[in-house]
Amino acid sequence: MGVDNKEGRGIWAGLTLANTDERLHDVAIVGVPYDNSVCCRRGAALAPKRIREISGFVPPVLDTGEVLELLVKDFGDIQVDPLFNTTFQRIDECLSDKLLKSFLLTIGGDHSVSIPIFNLLSKLSRGSIGIIYLDAHTDLSDTFDGSPFSHACPLRRALDNQNIRPENILLVGTRSFEIEPLRFIEKHSIKTYTPDMIMERGMKDVAREVVRRFEGIDNIYLSIDIDVLDPAYAPGTGIPEAGGISTLDLVTFIRGLDRLNIVAADLVEVSPPLDVNDITSFAALRIIKEIFGMVHRKKVLSMNKRGGDGLW
Repeated sequence: MGVDNKEGRGIWAGLTLANTDERLHDVAIVGVPYDNSVCCRRGAALAPKRIREISGFVPPVLDTGEVLELLVKDFGDIQVDPLFNTTFQRIDECLSDKLLKSFLLTIGGDHSVSIPIFNLLSKLSRGSIGIIYLDAHTDLSDTFDGSPFSHACPLRRALDNQNIRPENILLVGTRSFEIEPLRFIEKHSIKTYTPDMIMERGMKDVAREVVRRFEGIDNIYLSIDIDVLDPAYAPGTGIPEAGGISTLDLVTFIRGLDRLNIVAADLVEVSPPLDVNDITSFAALRIIKEIFGMVHRKKVLSMNKRGGDGLW
């Protein structure tokens, strides 16, 4: 289980303090301290611990003035194993009773931890599935360094599921392309928003277009690799790619997705040993807080429609 930070407000900006009944929560958080599938520079396994440690120093208020009124349940970390198949099985077992029950936020770890979550979403979902994938890289390699479960492969593995289709996938902030994944994108017409396109159009306009494209999808998963940010904003990651989007761009994008039925998200590839002054971990917290904001607004809207208290 997560441990309160006694120097701050408690983990997750103190939003866990009133959560006395574990059945009553708006957001479920699970850490996956696994980074055995990286192709270089490990360290992401330490992210869940470090992000929790500093999460009490961030107030539960957005820059819009919105005060977050949420109950957050931190279920702690999954016990990982050096073997990816064992870890993936444990992820499946741990999340099977949480996914689609409340909003699920998974904190990695490297991006391969998304693979079993995509498979679980495919198995549990009724209706259409969409994936909004924010990453400097395509992660569409069929194999990488001889493994189909590398952190360069999760989006390709997602498409192994018949009910996850290329037309319901969006790449955002992508700027590093291998030849084979690039050909895959072209063949399947996967919509991609590069940082250059985002700079030209503006992130608010991009978010509006994403909403138009995905508004009819039943279950949407938001997958965020911290390396979608330019290294100036997130230096602590395994493969920093220059020319990325800003933290404000990412916050603006998430804030523009309120009308979509986003049921779960992950945040991966933060590497505290590679970080500078916790810049990347604090950027991750800012992103998490904006995800909390998205859930908060849905909860308030649902309560207003129902005319009473209760979780969405």
